[in-house]
Amino acid sequence: MKNIIILLLLPLLSMGMYSCSDSGSKQEQVVNGVSVPNLLPRGNTKDSTSEYKSIVQTYDEAIVKLKENKDDDQAFLNLATAFILEGRITGNSSYYSSAAIKMLDHILTAGNANTDQRFQALSLKSTVQLNMHQFQDALATANEALGINNYNAGIYGALIDANVEMGNYKEAVADCDKMLSIRPDIRSYSRASYLRQIHGDNNGAIEAMKMAVESGVPGMEQTEWARVTLGDLYLNIGRLDSASYTYRTSLVYRPDYPHAQMGMAKVMRAEKNYDSSITYTKAAIQTLSESSFISFLADLYELKGDQAKAGKIRQDVIDLLVEAERKNGKDGLIPHNGNRELATAYLNAGQYDKAAAYAKKDYDMRPDNIDANELMAWITYKKGDFAAAKNYAEKTLATSGRNANTLYKDAMIFSKAGETVRGDSTRRLAMNVSPYIDQRIVNAERP
Repeated sequence: MKNIIILLLLPLLSMGMYSCSDSGSKQEQVVNGVSVPNLLPRGNTKDSTSEYKSIVQTYDEAIVKLKENKDDDQAFLNLATAFILEGRITGNSSYYSSAAIKMLDHILTAGNANTDQRFQALSLKSTVQLNMHQFQDALATANEALGINNYNAGIYGALIDANVEMGNYKEAVADCDKMLSIRPDIRSYSRASYLRQIHGDNNGAIEAMKMAVESGVPGMEQTEWARVTLGDLYLNIGRLDSASYTYRTSLVYRPDYPHAQMGMAKVMRAEKNYDSSITYTKAAIQTLSESSFISFLADLYELKGDQAKAGKIRQDVIDLLVEAERKNGKDGLIPHNGNRELATAYLNAGQYDKAAAYAKKDYDMRPDNIDANELMAWITYKKGDFAAAKNYAEKTLATSGRNANTLYKDAMIFSKAGETVRGDSTRRLAMNVSPYIDQRIVNAERP
């Protein structure tokens, strides 16, 4: 799943009057003998005022509760929930994931939690593990929680996400059916949409994501994330006007929302309006400097013909990811699995051997995942090993997905592997899904 659907347990966050956190800029404070991570200053992150006030109030109230009783496990749960949401909004996953895990492991090891609190702790822990791309661990943790309570919709959401990432698509569909039967809401509709998309039902995916958006509160992060994903679904089938309208609507409800700005950047790139795309991308990066956003910026300069600038940005991305990998796990309680990001960064930079090494680590962890196979297929194609590329490309079709860019790459691979008729038919299928194929893919076609 390109972006894991981790729609958080927002009801755990109390809504009410704002009280300023006294956490300051230090990374932790000692409360009644227990070390508790702090909320960090937001910096230039712009956000919904009520949402941020809710996070701060949840944090402050939990600290008060712990000062009264250091064994208050509900306070630890509320802290973990606040950390997860703050990490999602700010993009500071490393710090806040470790902060959440510290609170959750305290609950799971202290022995004071009741059955429901232990279930909630396991559910939230699986969410953090998914966020850090520890998919196998997330699946194990979610199954442990399921053993405590199999009538909770949220835990099925974690199971869906983990099974999708591991390539267990049949299990993910069964989990989604169960989740929808328990609680049809923004979280379950979003997952139903993605599973429909995976299995080639693009129109059904759009309808389910519309239901997700309609069931959410406009302006809240999870609602606007769903709205942006709806825009992505329109973009995938070449409906640029619908995609643009959807992204712009998100920016009305949540101004400066970086994912919506990136959506507009994608529309502008499809229209080959690269200058406007660069403007939107830079605006998104100012708010949330994700490596994928920065890599997208490099792609735009490449498409404009500025290879030097594109190359410099790509090297910066590699340097940052390598440095993060070097520190990975040393400063926190849960390491981030960055194999896919590093593989993609090296691929974009034309360093195919290094790209293959990291992509193989990702593939070995989840050999049935279609995204892992697509990455391996494209890297081996770039290296000129068309037979190997074809084997991986075959597995990208396991669920009959209808992603235009994936199909176009598969077509190129089949043709170079000697299956020209199949290559031509797959190319036509890709163009029928959308005529707006990523120009960088088209440019990579070998004569």
